[in-house]
Amino acid sequence: MRAAAPMHRRALTIRAGVLALAVVTLFAGRPQAKVFEPETFTLDNGLRVVVITNRRAPIVTHMVYYRVGAADETPGESGLAHFLEHLMFKGTETLGPGEFSEIIAANGGTENAFTSSDYTGYYQSVARDRLEIVMKHEADRMTNLRLSDELVDPEREVVLEERRSRIGNEPGSQLWEMIGATMFLNHPYRRPVIGWEHEIRQLSTEGALAFYRRWYAPNNAILSMRRAASPWKASRSASRRSRSAIWRRATTRTPTGTPMPCRCSTTSWAAARPAGCTAPWSSNGVWPPAPAPTTTPAAWT
Repeated sequence: MRAAAPMHRRALTIRAGVLALAVVTLFAGRPQAKVFEPETFTLDNGLRVVVITNRRAPIVTHMVYYRVGAADETPGESGLAHFLEHLMFKGTETLGPGEFSEIIAANGGTENAFTSSDYTGYYQSVARDRLEIVMKHEADRMTNLRLSDELVDPEREVVLEERRSRIGNEPGSQLWEMIGATMFLNHPYRRPVIGWEHEIRQLSTEGALAFYRRWYAPNNAILSMRRAASPWKASRSASRRSRSAIWRRATTRTPTGTPMPCRCSTTSWAAARPAGCTAPWSSNGVWPPAPAPTTTPAAWT
């Protein structure tokens, strides 16, 4: 009787294997369901458009990605890409500060923005028949942003408070900031997206506008739309609404060619000297010279 138990288990194993093989064979020939099949095209002004058709609801999600982020900032201006993201809601020649968000909300939509090391995104979700409104104002602020010290200075304090709450008040965030600064000694990724505090305080209106004029243009943007309408209608709408930005072109990304300087500071991250840093300690966040690299940093795009 005891010897029969292993034989019984072996038989069950064989049956289970045969059943699994039958299931695989049954479904192997069926076509796999596709999540989405995007249609892509490029407008005359260089704007790339990606349309994802989704007819489950009469809602459209409109997203504009700019191919610029914290890694594109120059040394000493960390946080500028994120700061400009905030300032993009401060008005244009035709809209006042905050009016863009008010229009989206008045039309039953939601909107927000985000910044990463490599790109910055702005998105809105509205009813399908309100898409033209979104596209009109998004194209407007792509080329007609207007800033002044009266708008920029208070927003700088908002960003500083954001850093205090998300970094200064979070030990885990401080750890990750220190790890990034230590790992990427000779690469722009060492800069935190939100920026170092002492450098955020130095960001200016002129610097924000220069960054905006350099990177915010149709040929440096990708428009992604998830909507129920056909791609050709999306193409017609995008082409009509982006004509105002047709003559502005952003700077093409090029290899930096210069290693990032070594930063030894005790103000923004832990008092641990990064590997290879021979500069003296600093308590005020200065940028001492970097050690000579043994190899040329790889180009990034």
